[in-house]
Amino acid sequence: MLDTFRPGGHAARGFIVSTPADPELFARIAAGDRAGADDGGQEAPAPPETARPPELKEHVLWQIRGEEASAPPRRASPGMPDRGLATMAWALGVAASFMLAAAFAALWYATRADLGATRANVAQLEGMLYDKDRDLQAKEAELAWLKDPRVQVALLKGLESNPTAKAKLLWHPESKQGILWVSGLPPLPLEQSYELWAFVGDQPVPAGTFDAHEGGATVIPISRQENLGEAPVKFAVSVEPKGGVPSPTGAIVLVGERF
Repeated sequence: MLDTFRPGGHAARGFIVSTPADPELFARIAAGDRAGADDGGQEAPAPPETARPPELKEHVLWQIRGEEASAPPRRASPGMPDRGLATMAWALGVAASFMLAAAFAALWYATRADLGATRANVAQLEGMLYDKDRDLQAKEAELAWLKDPRVQVALLKGLESNPTAKAKLLWHPESKQGILWVSGLPPLPLEQSYELWAFVGDQPVPAGTFDAHEGGATVIPISRQENLGEAPVKFAVSVEPKGGVPSPTGAIVLVGERF
């Protein structure tokens, strides 16, 4: 439909538009034309200027362009938050939540690792304690013969070459083992060692070798001597080549009888 109009309801030359049918808009234009005809063609005084809503202007321009089917763009209300800022805040919150969850996960993993290491250390210590306890029980069983009333004692004294030397021997006649405490003997060169002799009758039988420590007592455990047929009646210590010999070859430094 063709029509000419100008704002205010009066005809305007040279402004011809083609618009889709809009009853409300054409009703406003028709009302303005009738008002002009009733005035007898005389131009009515201009109404006072009033501020038109921006939405009305945008609505008219959209009607003129033929885009009635689409809604005009909405103006953001000053009181409403910006959607971009709201989206950014939401994204930051989600990222912070993921970071916090990752921190808790790392802490949990570290705690689990520390707990596993602690358990491994405890298990290792328990194993060491078990081994020590087993060794202690073995030592106690090995020395249990010392409580036997049949244990014999022999006191050995130093000879003229070393009168300050002395030794004490605990001997078990059944198990044929003992413990020797020695003091006052000087250390020997590396190629020599002291050797203990058990006399069965007049025959000396080797009962083990040992090294002396300067300035202190030396304790020598004597293992089971299966080569002793009878209980020895006398003990002696001599200086022999390193590792010992089957019969005495060196100087006798200690000698004593059992009682």
